Amino acid sequence: MIIIKIGGSIQKDERDYELISEKIEKYSNNEDKVLVITSAMRGITNDLISATENRDKSTEIIGNIYDKHIKILSKVADGPEFEIAFKDLSKMADELFKIAWSIRVLDEITPRVRDYILSFGERMATIVLNAALRSRRLDSIAYPEPPLVTDNNFGEANVLEDLTLKEINEKILSKKSKILIIPGFIGKTIDEKYTTIGRGGSDYTATLLGKLLNVENVRLVTEVPGIMTADPRKIESATTIKRLSLEEAVELAQMGAKRLHPRTFEPMFSSNMKVTIEGLYEEGETIVSGSCEDEDKLKGVTILDDLKMINIESTRIVGKIGSAARVMAEAKNSNVNIVSISQPASETTISLVVNSNDAEILATKLKEIKDIDNIEIKDVSAVSIVGCGLRNNEIFKEVENVALQYDILSMSRGLKNVSATFIVKKEEGYNLAKSLHEVVLKWIN
Repeated sequence: MIIIKIGGSIQKDERDYELISEKIEKYSNNEDKVLVITSAMRGITNDLISATENRDKSTEIIGNIYDKHIKILSKVADGPEFEIAFKDLSKMADELFKIAWSIRVLDEITPRVRDYILSFGERMATIVLNAALRSRRLDSIAYPEPPLVTDNNFGEANVLEDLTLKEINEKILSKKSKILIIPGFIGKTIDEKYTTIGRGGSDYTATLLGKLLNVENVRLVTEVPGIMTADPRKIESATTIKRLSLEEAVELAQMGAKRLHPRTFEPMFSSNMKVTIEGLYEEGETIVSGSCEDEDKLKGVTILDDLKMINIESTRIVGKIGSAARVMAEAKNSNVNIVSISQPASETTISLVVNSNDAEILATKLKEIKDIDNIEIKDVSAVSIVGCGLRNNEIFKEVENVALQYDILSMSRGLKNVSATFIVKKEEGYNLAKSLHEVVLKWIN
């Protein structure tokens, strides 16, 4: 068996579905079963989110979503397959219209209802993709209901692995068809309520099912030919990384590379799975497998630039047990994620890096702590370099020498020392990333 995940960004027109069908057909030739996991069609998840946020226009937005699916379907499916899929999509759209009308009338929405609405993107995508494959006379079947069984933490649900394995064995793998198409990103609670597992969750769905089913090869098909050494839109010299160790891949995912779900590679820690990230439009792929090897040097650079640093200064927090804990408690109570934290041994300052839109919220709460003398906020970027070679003193010193040409506000090391993150003033972020990328290109293997 092989697992293939089809990204949403490559499901936008007739040509995309033709290329997807060719790829699935090629990989299915040497397999007894092919499990295809699909994201929602391009832009649909954002449209569904818009419907939940602009409730006065929700029915109009849903109408446009339905039209997009029917338009694509009419181009990728022939007579009988079109008719079957058309009926299935129309039935699903009726269901979605009803809930859209409800939230419009009530003008409110709960996390559970939001997940229910978002689930339609992936569910409708399975129907369109199946119609496209069957129109090419491939032996496929769509199973629009999610196989993942989760808890009820709507929006960021956690998968219940034993129940999920039972679900997929009993309801999906028992199907006689060779190609089985299921939705990614979404799950269901034990009492049949739809959930989502976070943006980018289709990648995680693929690797998690790979682990549960002991599948050796998982392929993630996207618009770019693998994971790049940097964002090619920002750094033109970026190139495809041929291989990543598991530790390197985890660090890059956490830092936003390819918009991967941060937990995409988690399931690989307890399996022998190989994950290949490949492009639909051009040759090129990145293989993720195994741990750091001697030949692994430097692999990539990432930059997060929509950040702010909150500097907390006070001599009255020095030596006081629980000072940092109080700061963290305020962050938790304000629902603010801490991207980075640092504190000198003198204990006179605590520096937090947070998303820009969270900074004022947290700073306001921190000012209520009476032992704090001063709070300062500044725009920053987090520039990270990733590679097992950072464990090598020679390579790390070269990276450090380049970074020290800039005003480094803080520096930290990542998982098993395979990454280093430098916090700098926002206006220096791009230039630092570009300089570090030149070091990567020197050492990449």
